[in-house]
Amino acid sequence: MQDYNTVEQLQDATVYGTDGEKIGSVGQVYLDDRTNQPTFVTVKTGLFGAKETFVPISEANPSRDGLQVPFDKAFVKDAPNVDADGSLTPEEEQRIYEYYSIDSSGTAAGTGQGTSAGTVPGADLDAGRDTRIDAGRDVSTDTESVTARNEQLNVGTEVRETGRVRLRKHTYTDTETVEVPVSREEIVVEREPVDPDSAEARRETGDQDVEVTAHEEVPVVNKTATAEKVTVDKTQVQDTERVAGTVQHEDIEVEGEDADTSRRDRRD
Repeated sequence: MQDYNTVEQLQDATVYGTDGEKIGSVGQVYLDDRTNQPTFVTVKTGLFGAKETFVPISEANPSRDGLQVPFDKAFVKDAPNVDADGSLTPEEEQRIYEYYSIDSSGTAAGTGQGTSAGTVPGADLDAGRDTRIDAGRDVSTDTESVTARNEQLNVGTEVRETGRVRLRKHTYTDTETVEVPVSREEIVVEREPVDPDSAEARRETGDQDVEVTAHEEVPVVNKTATAEKVTVDKTQVQDTERVAGTVQHEDIEVEGEDADTSRRDRRD
């Protein structure tokens, strides 16, 4: 098993949880002012290691591939949000110790320093029990809670324009050609000889005036009209569409032999 005796060896070491799952990698090492020994390391978690949370170094064991801590990944990620700005106030140290259920009364809570290279004298990485379950702690006066969040789909409707129709009347002039059959009368003069001694010749003596009138048909144009009424209206059509979305649900699992199994997670 590899021993971590220098800050350089601790930095960037991989941190594993109780189930062997990778939690993250060590970002910074915080040393105690008086003993110059490591007291905390920050663990880079989240996407691309964007978030850093604190873990007491006393709870870590060196392993072949990095550091082993007696906590799971979710527990470490939910540690108090303390800025990794190179130093810790006594109040910030106390918040971290209380979160990990570590009794710090026997340890001087000096202000920690930022990361530094060099030898860490007597760096003790021996981890004992899982200090999240402290038998000497009054559980009745120290309660913790976890909130589960659930999402639901709220589906409504909105009105948007799908089309537009406009009626516009234009007037224009056109020429139509129609063939109409017509008739006419033509005067025809016929001459034929008759017997002058006939009764017809003797009867029609003297002056006579006979008039014949000829006729013809000519086209006559009259206009008739037709009309058409165009109406635009809207009708309501009811339809059904299926909408799908992704929602997130959170469940809370209680682990540990001392957990009160009579309690059940409640979801509002």
